[in-house]
Amino acid sequence: MVEARDSIRGVIVVALLMLGFAVKSVTMIPPSPPAHVAPGQFDTDRALARLQRILGDERPHPVDSVADDAVRERLMAELRGMGLRPEVHEAVDCSTFLKYRYSSCSRVRNVVATIPGRGPGPHLLLDAHYDSTPTGPGAGDDGFGVATLLEVASILHASPPPRPVTLLFNEGEEFGLNGSSAFVRSDPIAKQVNSLINIDARGVSGPALMFETSQPNGAAVLLFGRASHRPYANSLSTDFAKLIPNTTDVVEFKPTHWTLLNFGIIGNETRYHSSGDTVAALNRSSVYHLGNEVLALTRAMAATPDPTKAGGGQTVFTDIAGRAFIRLPLVAAAIALALLLITALVLAWREKALTKALPVAAGIAIGGIAAAALVAFIASLLRPGDFWRAYPLVSYLGVYAVLLAAMTALWARLGNVDRIRIRAAVWLLILLIGAAVSIAMPGAIIFFILAPAIALIGITSARRAPGAATLLATIATVVQFVMFGELLAGIETLLVDGPLWAVAPLGALAALPAVVELRGTRLRPAIGLLLVSATALWSAALFLPRSSAERPAALGIDYFRDADHGAASWGIAAKEAPLPRAYPGDWRQDVLPYNARTRWISKAPFLSAPVANARLIASEPAGKGRRIRISLSPGGGDAVTIRFAKDTKLLALGLPGSVEPIPPSGEPEKPLLRCMGRSCEGLVVEFLLADRRPIEAELFSFRFSLPPEGRALAAARPKNAIPQYAPDSTITMSRVRL
Repeated sequence: MVEARDSIRGVIVVALLMLGFAVKSVTMIPPSPPAHVAPGQFDTDRALARLQRILGDERPHPVDSVADDAVRERLMAELRGMGLRPEVHEAVDCSTFLKYRYSSCSRVRNVVATIPGRGPGPHLLLDAHYDSTPTGPGAGDDGFGVATLLEVASILHASPPPRPVTLLFNEGEEFGLNGSSAFVRSDPIAKQVNSLINIDARGVSGPALMFETSQPNGAAVLLFGRASHRPYANSLSTDFAKLIPNTTDVVEFKPTHWTLLNFGIIGNETRYHSSGDTVAALNRSSVYHLGNEVLALTRAMAATPDPTKAGGGQTVFTDIAGRAFIRLPLVAAAIALALLLITALVLAWREKALTKALPVAAGIAIGGIAAAALVAFIASLLRPGDFWRAYPLVSYLGVYAVLLAAMTALWARLGNVDRIRIRAAVWLLILLIGAAVSIAMPGAIIFFILAPAIALIGITSARRAPGAATLLATIATVVQFVMFGELLAGIETLLVDGPLWAVAPLGALAALPAVVELRGTRLRPAIGLLLVSATALWSAALFLPRSSAERPAALGIDYFRDADHGAASWGIAAKEAPLPRAYPGDWRQDVLPYNARTRWISKAPFLSAPVANARLIASEPAGKGRRIRISLSPGGGDAVTIRFAKDTKLLALGLPGSVEPIPPSGEPEKPLLRCMGRSCEGLVVEFLLADRRPIEAELFSFRFSLPPEGRALAAARPKNAIPQYAPDSTITMSRVRL
């Protein structure tokens, strides 16, 4: 009877864990718009109607294009219709990222409008970009921001804020943050700004995430916590944003030391930078949540003339399922984590958990992660490419099922450990990992305080009050899973390209406290249930369609021509997914010279196409090196790039008289300068070299369409497949000696 009861208990626990992994995303569902909108509230329908009028026929409108001119005129008309007086501030900008070896140039036309405050004061800046990529209409990226700013502006214009609020609809973000760079460098209004709310998007659904702040973050986080109605934010994501190549406009705004918050929407990235990024695809709840949060925060920040006085220092913070918001001073949180770690070490030593129980706990976690990674790797061999794209939850649940099956099997094998000892070992292991992660990303501390504190209280009294200890262990396990579950939901959303196994380490930490509460010798039914689940889920993942109308596959076609060598190729970027068997042509996987991305390659006829040109204007000594000035031409294309050999001793590049330093090494290996738009014809740029030796450079002309001969390939594109990140293009390579 006892064995049967324990077996049933094991089945129930693992079933609840799998259910938790399946439904964890409910914590990331944004609130629905109200049925009736009162005056002064964010009106979702009105915001979307404005966006539809601005985007018109929803064609791509990249920087400095005729299509973007039309979008800008419609945007200006909307602002004038509200009674505002928008201005266009024009500039040519070449933005060079500090850590990278390239510069992006374009002519930008920023739209700026100021809502006067009831009194004077520094300006609060609201920023979004109105240009799109050449691949799609940009209804999410950054129509979300444009629609939000317009609706907030209409509300503020009817009820003026305490201090001025300036709206910046910048152009050129998609090509290199040119609009925000030009605003900071040359717009007089920038000198009057002391705070900022920035909006961008990487998808079309999900809650409004506040994922980045100014540093130190105390003032910004305090204002956010006070104003937010449904907060979604944590300090781990803000730390993570500093470690990855983050290219929102905030990159240009951060050096100003304004108090800033950065919002983003990241749900369903398969439509991001693609023709699927349409107004119809936008989730209305996401529009409402973003708008409501930005409106509330705008009111709070506009009522705070000097946000730095609202609070100082560095904080750690997190929401709890979008319903509560917790923040602590970083120093206090670090001290709390240290005290918890010391307490856990003392308890583990007292319970004799260091010699056997701790290695067992670590072995269970590591074994589960290894098993999940191995199965995911085998699946990638059986079905190359991002096969999970249409139904990602199925594949992720497969990862979790294998993870839990391996962890439970290992615990069944090694589980002759006293319950109190294994609890002490597990929470010590979690705190050790938390301390290690927090050294690199201090914002993670907030995730390793609450649940361990509850668990350690229970372990302290376990010998005297075992029932209370079990209750506290259960509460700690649930709290741990809820907090880590929301993190996992966010990671799954971000990892649209995988690797699938990357969720396993955090999944193991979320599940480990629950697994070790089971009796290790009576887990066969639970293990069997998990193995059956894993087999069914992975079978489904390997046979389900890899794309759907809602979540299309990425498949872009290029015609590449080497003008100097008389050779040409077709290239198809499909994220390593196989091409349909009936696809016309003889294909192999390789890399073409203009991009390091592996794609399907086939021979192509040598056709007429635009050829870029670089005309030498000046070459003069500069110290031990040379200063070169050239005039670029895309030769009839839409964009042009000049790329140097990786051993070229390039010191700086940019516009004449304002070149910016280039790191001697890093990414990309071959430093480059690129330009997009009509103004690239005749654009004069400058390079500073460390020596006077002649150099050779590669020129690339990009035209955002295929030659007529590519129509058959485009027509054969599979159903529910579209170009993403780059449109079908004609690319010609030539060379120049300077």
